[in-house]
Amino acid sequence: MSSALALSRSAILSGSAWTIGTYAASVVLRFGSNVMLSRLVAPEVFGMIAIIVVIRTGAELLSDIGIGQNIVNNPRGDDPAFYNTAWTLQILRGLILCVLCCLFAGPLAQIYGAPESAIQLGALTLAVLGTTSTSLCLLQRRLRLPMLTMFDLTLDFIGTVTLLLLVSWSPTIWTILLCNLLSSVMRVVASYLMPESRNRLCLDRRHLGEIVRFGKWIFLWSMVGFFSLNVDRLYIGTMVPLALLGVYSIARTMAELPAALAGRLGHSLVFPLVSAAGDMPHERLRREIGPIRLGFLLVAAVGIGGAAAGGDFIIRAIYDPRYALAAAMLPPLLLGSWATILCTTNEYVLIGQGRPKVGTVASCIKLGYLLIGLPLAFQVGGILAALTILVTADMVRYAALLIAQLRTRTGFGAHDLLATAVLLATLLLLTLLREWFSLGTAFDGLSHLRGGNL
Repeated sequence: MSSALALSRSAILSGSAWTIGTYAASVVLRFGSNVMLSRLVAPEVFGMIAIIVVIRTGAELLSDIGIGQNIVNNPRGDDPAFYNTAWTLQILRGLILCVLCCLFAGPLAQIYGAPESAIQLGALTLAVLGTTSTSLCLLQRRLRLPMLTMFDLTLDFIGTVTLLLLVSWSPTIWTILLCNLLSSVMRVVASYLMPESRNRLCLDRRHLGEIVRFGKWIFLWSMVGFFSLNVDRLYIGTMVPLALLGVYSIARTMAELPAALAGRLGHSLVFPLVSAAGDMPHERLRREIGPIRLGFLLVAAVGIGGAAAGGDFIIRAIYDPRYALAAAMLPPLLLGSWATILCTTNEYVLIGQGRPKVGTVASCIKLGYLLIGLPLAFQVGGILAALTILVTADMVRYAALLIAQLRTRTGFGAHDLLATAVLLATLLLLTLLREWFSLGTAFDGLSHLRGGNL
């Protein structure tokens, strides 16, 4: 690919609009279903689902060799021999992961107190999703974001409606897991209704080598990223009852929404655009991406600042008293998600440039910080001290990324500093406004966590 495929402002704006719009609709669906599920099932079920999702996600990421990223990034990604080789690897990977999860379900069930058969049922989605057509990766490569985002939104809507209908009839963990499996089947079937959806089994030796060479850093990045994102659930899940883990998961899920949007923008838009830019000079790349990125960050800063200042109201208004502690956890977790957004928007630029090694090293530093700090903090100061470690972990990761980017003059440090100042100003202004009306602050609930466990 050459710099002839230059980034156009209209392409970035159009892709951003589609991604943000469909993601917002998806968030409304998921958030609404989450609230309704909280009234249909017990907190213990949320805790078990959190553990099963972490196990399944871990299996996916711990074996990720960047199959989709290879199709998007490689110059021969639209060659049938290349993407059919990638598709064959994807099928084999899904089957192997499913078998391994089923074999280790017993020990994992003993550690976390979740049913062994529930873990095995959750693992079936790995085998099913492994057969997904490469058509979705080719759509991403060609930046056909309207079709790709509407595909995701339509399936989210169908899956959410199905889930709520079935859970209202049978509010058990088995119903939720069966709905997840059904959603996976629908996604696979729908992927073969998209353009360029035909695949056949193929293992081309040359293309296999290319996939593995690029994928080794994606593998390390995904592996370290998984542990750094989920070490809190993995650790807390062994320390507290499942009901309390379910309460924490509610707050964590809400706090992750802004970072998830940044991740979707990075994966669906920034990564393929930077990959298409090829040998474009770094300075020009910064000029093309910088203004749009800054605009997104400023909007996100105001949103997160406002949500952190009043998020406790949302929890108390929507969830019943069983989830009251989530109101105290949400504000600091939201502030921690800001650093995650900064990291994500920088990492996908680096991956698009073919430099996933930098993100891997940064995530390793964050993981080390969590592995050392989280158990110590939890033992000394309970959940409040642990939250402090979680909130600051991505700041450590961001520092490592920024240093690497400054060396190649591809960083956006000034933009990040400006957006952070806007977030803090928004938070301070709204907090003072709450105090003026004698409404307290969003952080008053932290006193209930001091010195105690979840």
